[in-house]
Amino acid sequence: MELYYGQIATPAGPVHYVVSSQGALAITTPGQSVEEIKAVLKRRGFIFEDCQPDDNDLHRVGSELKEYLLGSRTDFTFPLDLEGTDFQRQVWGALQDIPYGETRTYGDIANSINNPKATRAVGQANHRNPLPLVIPCHRVCGHNGGLTGFAGGLTCKQYLLDLEQRVTK
Repeated sequence: MELYYGQIATPAGPVHYVVSSQGALAITTPGQSVEEIKAVLKRRGFIFEDCQPDDNDLHRVGSELKEYLLGSRTDFTFPLDLEGTDFQRQVWGALQDIPYGETRTYGDIANSINNPKATRAVGQANHRNPLPLVIPCHRVCGHNGGLTGFAGGLTCKQYLLDLEQRVTK
């Protein structure tokens, strides 16, 4: 399978991504290093050095990510090349159902997948999310509404939530 790597500059820092013929395979949050991409690829059995440059913006992944981070896009249309356990896929599907500009708690997500005692497991599935801007784990907060763990850090999480709030007002 051919893999393509791209990087886009955004106001919040660079975003790295890898796309296959199937769709987006891995994306970082703004400011994360390319090492995050390498870790996702390794879990999938791929080697970063085998990636070709995404010069043609396959599936428009780079363009849509940039539009989102500039506040001119609220959803994504490109396909996803996603691999995970059944539970992870359930959680990631529930995350994609969170409307742009809104948040949910880990408990809300656990309840939405009919597994109300799985709040910690929801957090672990979020941690394994290879597409954190597209599968919006930044929209998940603690039970009291406070910011909790996020791969890109809490400053980035707040930035993304603030961006979405500005766009929806």
